[in-house]
Amino acid sequence: MPQMSRTVSGYDAVALDYDRHLARDRWMRRALWRHFARTFRPAGHLLDLGCGTGIDALYLASIGMRVTAIDASAGMVDRLRAKLASTPLEGRVDVHVGEVVDVLRRLSGPFDGIISSFAAMNTFDLPSFVPQAARLLRPGDRLIAHLLSPAHATDGLARRAWRMVRPEQPARTMDVEIGGQRITHWMLPEDELYRRFFAAEFARRRAYALGLVVGRRAEVLLPDAILDTLARFEAQVAIRGPWVSAGRFYVLDLERRPTVGSS
Repeated sequence: MPQMSRTVSGYDAVALDYDRHLARDRWMRRALWRHFARTFRPAGHLLDLGCGTGIDALYLASIGMRVTAIDASAGMVDRLRAKLASTPLEGRVDVHVGEVVDVLRRLSGPFDGIISSFAAMNTFDLPSFVPQAARLLRPGDRLIAHLLSPAHATDGLARRAWRMVRPEQPARTMDVEIGGQRITHWMLPEDELYRRFFAAEFARRRAYALGLVVGRRAEVLLPDAILDTLARFEAQVAIRGPWVSAGRFYVLDLERRPTVGSS
């Protein structure tokens, strides 16, 4: 079965229970929301790529933004539409089902920014995606991606730190089982990902690790206030060199470069 078919089948299978599975990552979601709220202006029009059940799209709509939300899984999008039907936000979220790059090719833009969270972009065809993302943004607009790190499967800060002193590994993958399907995720260190795919069209504003000091046990045991403090600490400290790629995830904040001939 091709990768896209596996992805759609897997996420369709878990759509009804998806939000519950992400509940323990709510501290990381809040960290992303703080970043989004600082970056994007109210009433802006954003693209949410790999939107899933619309957790981010609904938050962005609730703070006054318009969102075009895209996901390949009809099951996930059905959950988003059901949520919208029970809120006053339906007019602020435009929902599309389909492979992300295919949908982007049909859109005209421009948009005020792009977000993609919780590893959706680890499954994208980046050589095809980046030109479409650049086309749909104006110079100075931002793309914020939240991606699985190469250290994602390495448990504990000490073991992740040890990985940092090893020679840099080439591009690697991890198969994640979702809804009975094994879905391949590409996981590159942040600096390599940026150089290989984004540097020509986007300038890097900042990057930082998430899940460097907050492990799976801490997510369950620590109160939200402490988790939020640790997330802020990670975003301020794990910002350089290999530390960015030493957490379970990293955030890459990019700015669309000026187009050729623009003043």
